[in-house]
Amino acid sequence: MSEQLQGKIGNDDTEQVPQEDPSAPSISRLGSTLSDSSSTYNMLSAGLPTITSNGSTTPSDGDGIISNGLLDLYSDPIHTRFFGPSSGFALMKKTYDLKSEVMSEQNIPLHALFQRPEYWLQVQPWERASRDQQIPKYNFPETSLMLSLVSLYLVSVNIFFPIIHAPTFQQAIAEGVHFRDQHFGATVLLVCAIGSRYSTDPRVLHVPDSELSSGHQWFAQVRTLRQSLLEVPSLYELQQCCLSILYLIGTPEPSQSWILVVLGIRFSCELGLHRRKPDGHKWTSEEEQAKRVVLVTLDKLTASFLGRPPAIHDEDIDADLPIQCDDEYWENTNRSLAFKQPAGKPSVITAFVSYLRLCDILDFALRTLYSTRKSQLLLGLVGQDWRERVVYDLDSSLNEWISSLPPHLRSESGRKREGVFAMQSAFLYTAYYHLQIYVHRPFLSRPSSRALPSLSVCMTAARSCARVLDCQQNGSVASLPHTQYAAFAAGVVLLFNLWASKRAGTEIDQHKEIQNIWILLGVLEAQEAKSASAGRFWDMLMELKRGYDHPTAETSADEVQEMNSLDDTHLGPQGPPIGKETSSIDKTEHREHLTTNRFGHGMDVWSIAPPGFTYDEWVGYIENMSGMGGSFEQKAVLS
Repeated sequence: MSEQLQGKIGNDDTEQVPQEDPSAPSISRLGSTLSDSSSTYNMLSAGLPTITSNGSTTPSDGDGIISNGLLDLYSDPIHTRFFGPSSGFALMKKTYDLKSEVMSEQNIPLHALFQRPEYWLQVQPWERASRDQQIPKYNFPETSLMLSLVSLYLVSVNIFFPIIHAPTFQQAIAEGVHFRDQHFGATVLLVCAIGSRYSTDPRVLHVPDSELSSGHQWFAQVRTLRQSLLEVPSLYELQQCCLSILYLIGTPEPSQSWILVVLGIRFSCELGLHRRKPDGHKWTSEEEQAKRVVLVTLDKLTASFLGRPPAIHDEDIDADLPIQCDDEYWENTNRSLAFKQPAGKPSVITAFVSYLRLCDILDFALRTLYSTRKSQLLLGLVGQDWRERVVYDLDSSLNEWISSLPPHLRSESGRKREGVFAMQSAFLYTAYYHLQIYVHRPFLSRPSSRALPSLSVCMTAARSCARVLDCQQNGSVASLPHTQYAAFAAGVVLLFNLWASKRAGTEIDQHKEIQNIWILLGVLEAQEAKSASAGRFWDMLMELKRGYDHPTAETSADEVQEMNSLDDTHLGPQGPPIGKETSSIDKTEHREHLTTNRFGHGMDVWSIAPPGFTYDEWVGYIENMSGMGGSFEQKAVLS
């Protein structure tokens, strides 16, 4: 009996800790430059998991773990759940071990466990009847459409967030598991809902004339919040949380995804997925899939964007990182070759692992720069320049991270690349530039010696973000919520600089900045047909830009009135009124029409260069118009 318990509850006193690779990049040096007075901060930064070159992590503490929960000899509701060292069951385990030892020494036979059935049944009869009534009846897409949507999802989303193990998933669909297992069926529906955003098939539209409704008929069938809390969460339910969040972020109510993140994180902790397995553990396919649940990254994304606390911090997690092995190499008749990536072949999973490491840095920024004053005091973040020192540490970690990217994920500035690795590289660099902005943003509106350096970092990061996204507008990178958030943040920084420079009377290269803003607007515009969030970001950036190109004080009152009337349109100073039902193509046509017909005196023509025009192309266009005789403005108005 004692042997059955052993291993179910980890020993608090002993735990094997893998040796750290000193040559591997890490973020454990965060806070190393702070003074001794910030010892709590140093302890926190030192406790962050260190990522080694072989993909393992060193635990942030020496506590034992309870793997798979307590007492599988009792019953299902308990043995598949996780209980940590602070649980009262931990002391019970020690007591039971002591009892077993004493009885063994005194040759006292161990009796069967004392269990009264009415208290140990997994589900009572009346509860089972209620649960059976809740089994839904799903309406799936036609088989050909379903397979098409699954394929679109795998090549457009799963390469960034490997929630689904493609061979297992596709085999289960072929065997009709989605008709028998309600949880797998719900997962299939959500994959179809997300895949519909990449499909041109009219059958994906819930409302025939609205692309924003793509996939809603399948998403609406899934219960995002389960009716019964009696069942142990399954892998499929964890995947459902992730997929629901990815879908919801593109709807008019993206903030609801924050609630599902918390639910998914709690489910993961209930299963013990936040703690690492013992050394030498042989991974199964299901366990590896559970490691690839992307709830932690989604937690950091929603928390940072909404300005709310994350559901879990990195010091609470010491789980092993996903194995950097592509889906097709998971299983092998020779077990020694299972989960082994062929030598010399880069893995598609490497990008996701790199992104997890970047999220470690983001979490640290959340805990320090964006935490409450009470939390900062507890961490010893006091004094006049603690923010500067934290930013210095974060910058160092970001530099280490970007330097650690493998060659196949490194970006070549300004060069358009194709393929999975090119899209993954663009995603990672966009996230990197976004995090740079996030780290330095607090100084943009705070009197500090770091104000100008931080503004310079933010501006460089915003321009770089625009350049990377401009090279990947035709890929699926721009459809991801992470990328749309980054495009929005970069656009806000560029517009902040334009307005701040105008107020200060500082000369800047506004033509270049406006061009970058148009690139970011173009990225969002290309996604707004199927993403309400992208459309809202576009509107907010246009509102910030609207009015920047107003005429000078010398402009006549009639001209000012004409410009103000243009400012009341959906496109700001760039176009006539356009309703929400107007397509992206129509808006582009309005812009191009205004470019040749509605210039006003004193308007900066560079500010309305259409998206996609390079500097030289727009110069040639203006010179050509000017060469037709008369001033450019006169010719444009008379044409």
